[in-house]
Amino acid sequence: MLRRLLWLMALNLILFFLISGGVMTNHTFLMAMDEWGMNAKADRAEQTTIQIARFFSIATEYKICLTTGFIISFLFIYLNKYRTSFFILLGAACTKLISMGLKNSFDRERPPGPSFVSVHGEGFPSAHMIYAVFLTGVIYFLISIYFKGKGQKIFMLGSFLVVGMVGWSRVHLGTHYLSDVLGGFFIGVVWLLVLYLLSQKKYSNDVPRGDS
Repeated sequence: MLRRLLWLMALNLILFFLISGGVMTNHTFLMAMDEWGMNAKADRAEQTTIQIARFFSIATEYKICLTTGFIISFLFIYLNKYRTSFFILLGAACTKLISMGLKNSFDRERPPGPSFVSVHGEGFPSAHMIYAVFLTGVIYFLISIYFKGKGQKIFMLGSFLVVGMVGWSRVHLGTHYLSDVLGGFFIGVVWLLVLYLLSQKKYSNDVPRGDS
């Protein structure tokens, strides 16, 4: 299990480096992919899809990420999983720092033309995607404690669907290129796995209280 997670983390890190390298060098393939992705950008006549996209965009803002992280962190305290609680709260707080640091490093402009929501900062990677991966990841982790088998797989599928809708919403609203979204997803998965692995170390305090 540990080896599998490490391989998954390494794969996503490599994919992030490939995407970020393409961003820095204006690689032809990346530019073609982003141009293709811009076909999903909304026009003003598509009010229904714009409202749907805005919902997913608002639902994964940083304040939602931080608040949800705090609530789930508190729930893990109730479960006597103190180390897990700490890393969830730390992860929620640091998603903002990670996204800001990477955005400032790459300094990539957002897509030209108007967007249908207010935006701040540079485009790469998408902070909303990092927040979405973190949010769905920690919620799935909490739910998986109580649901096993088929129920767990349904929640996992739902998590992927939500993350996919967030990615679509950021492109549809004209705030990001497709490569911004992919970069946010890959680095978000890396960060989530780092937090998970740290919270699961054998010497953690995540053990039920027993009689002394």
